[in-house]
Amino acid sequence: MEREKNQVLVQECFYLRSSLDWMAEKEWRMDKCLFVVVERGRGVLLLGEEEHEVNRRRVLFLRPELRMRKLRSSADFSVSIAGFPPYMLRDCAQRLEPRFMLLLFSKMVWNVEERVRKLARHFIELYRFAVEGYGRGFTRELVLNLTGGLVFGFYELAGTVQLDESAVESSRSRELFRNFMDLLHENLEQEHEVQFYAGKLCISAKYLTQISKGMIGRTPKQIIDETLLQEAMKRLDKNDSSIQEISVGLGFPDQSYFGRFFKRMKQMSPQQYRLRSKR
Repeated sequence: MEREKNQVLVQECFYLRSSLDWMAEKEWRMDKCLFVVVERGRGVLLLGEEEHEVNRRRVLFLRPELRMRKLRSSADFSVSIAGFPPYMLRDCAQRLEPRFMLLLFSKMVWNVEERVRKLARHFIELYRFAVEGYGRGFTRELVLNLTGGLVFGFYELAGTVQLDESAVESSRSRELFRNFMDLLHENLEQEHEVQFYAGKLCISAKYLTQISKGMIGRTPKQIIDETLLQEAMKRLDKNDSSIQEISVGLGFPDQSYFGRFFKRMKQMSPQQYRLRSKR
């Protein structure tokens, strides 16, 4: 179990087949996106504030920093997990409508027919192959391409009808949240405060927070900070700009302020992250 936990916590991308017994010990938050296929048995997982029963007819797509715990399961319960950093998802998401990303992170557990389940299993096996050679030559690009294929596969699975029917908030709330995400994409490099976006939407910061938490369980400030972090990691990965240039480009007052923000969010400095990324 200890090896499994270390694999999940340390590796940038990972494949893991597990009974998740180590997740029964305590609540977990991971800084990865997780795609989960149930291989055998049944289980009940606590995801955020809700309990979800999972079995072979369901696949899961879980956002980073989601609170998770295994509550109970059958003796033969087993899952396969593909884990990857959020910046890979962000690269794909730029080409997709914000309401789909809202659905992807809020639905979490997807009922699938046997045909889709077989496709999910094929993806998991390809991902396992890619991760086993991760860091050697083309395999990093293979992981990126597989991740993109997974996201677009979910986009096809969702469909327009599910996008409309799955939302639990009013159409007005959905529109405001979608506009908030669009504004964030346009203004991320200059504006980091909730009040700016609430003002642009002509609503109070408190109301924007209420909408955001109702939609995906995250406050606007958490979304802003997480989006900033993912953009920072993407630019650090490219390695064609200095940390000072990145901090200025993302609208931070100075490199020191950027460093404190990054360490608070990622528990390491930008320099440490860049070195680990190179390895």
